[in-house]
Amino acid sequence: MQLCDFISNEDIKNELSEAMSSGTLPHAIIIDGAKGTGKRTLATIIAQYGVCLADNGRPCGVCSGCLKAIHGSHPDIFIADGNHSGELAVNVIRQIRSDAYIKPNEAPAKVFMLLNCDKMLAPAQNAFLKVLEEPPANVMFVMTVTSANMLLETVRSRSRIYSLFPADPKQAAEFAAQKFPDKPYEELLRAAGLCGGNIGQTIQLIESGGEEAKILAEEIFASMQKSSEYELLVRTNQLTKDRAFAAAVLDNMLEISAECLKAAVGAETNSEIAVQIARKMTKKKIYAMAETIRNACGILNTNVNLNFFGTWLCAVLKA
Repeated sequence: MQLCDFISNEDIKNELSEAMSSGTLPHAIIIDGAKGTGKRTLATIIAQYGVCLADNGRPCGVCSGCLKAIHGSHPDIFIADGNHSGELAVNVIRQIRSDAYIKPNEAPAKVFMLLNCDKMLAPAQNAFLKVLEEPPANVMFVMTVTSANMLLETVRSRSRIYSLFPADPKQAAEFAAQKFPDKPYEELLRAAGLCGGNIGQTIQLIESGGEEAKILAEEIFASMQKSSEYELLVRTNQLTKDRAFAAAVLDNMLEISAECLKAAVGAETNSEIAVQIARKMTKKKIYAMAETIRNACGILNTNVNLNFFGTWLCAVLKA
């Protein structure tokens, strides 16, 4: 995939295209945006640029470097995903920091993709600072996160931030039509409208046929604002039905907390519940809430009793 194939966010595409053409792409990039806006796709295109062997027009999409990048087999592209337990832990970040000073195997640059940094705790971010402050030559760092405000200011200040927004619902529906050619266009357009043009969420909604995890996440946030703890307890105890479902709800809660941070600093958000919470909570409290949800994601990855987990989550969110 090349940059011209990326849907919407024309301003960002133009800026990246100019930087790629002039060879002035920053060494550290943060791509933020709601889940489904194409963060990983754009990060992969940037990584492909870093290992492309063409003299110009990078990424060309046809050289051996590009093809290996597309198929996920390039030796100079390292991927750590916060959605996989421990992949953004302090020890992994320290290893990345050391590996960054080793020359690329075969590409012009070595690229480190750090995906879903929402779950990257402060100690790991601090361990990452040293290499961001004094980066070696021919190394690129590409991070994805739902909101850059979930990262430490010291990390943000050493990176170029590109904020992605959902596509137009018609664009999202047209993209979905390529994946679901047998679905009526009206159905695809309705799904795209419900998801605000978010392509990834549109695809997920069509595939799953519902938004149960997203709805429960929003209900938990709404219940947190009420004086009685009972309704929140009822909602969090719905997580006991299935560990995978609980993980999906927590992922949606992380996305909402990221949108809350955006709303708190005056950035654009399509989440009504996030706007409501940002009006009632300080940025500091919202960040603390996001940290609580991150920790909850880690606890869920252990063999914690789900009945206990739901009750515990209610208590820490209400604290």
